[in-house]
Amino acid sequence: MTTTISQKSAREMLGSPELFRGGVYITKNGTTELFVQTADEREAELAERHLHMETAAMLKLVGLSQRDYEEGRFSSGRDALARRRAAR
Repeated sequence: MTTTISQKSAREMLGSPELFRGGVYITKNGTTELFVQTADEREAELAERHLHMETAAMLKLVGLSQRDYEEGRFSSGRDALARRRAAR
């Protein structure tokens, strides 16, 4: 749940963090100036963003590897291990 309040109301509510659950839009002359959310909400938002970025990166890697496979750019595990040993 999101609430919209004036700057004056926000100043009065700062002593009551529980009123900020769900986020609060603070307005000035009817225009949104600031969005306040709890630290827990922000941490959850950042964790979700991080998970989304990791998922997108993994999907990109899968797509690239699939394209490499389709274009014949792959080798067996034994061949890769042999090349690694030879490079030492």
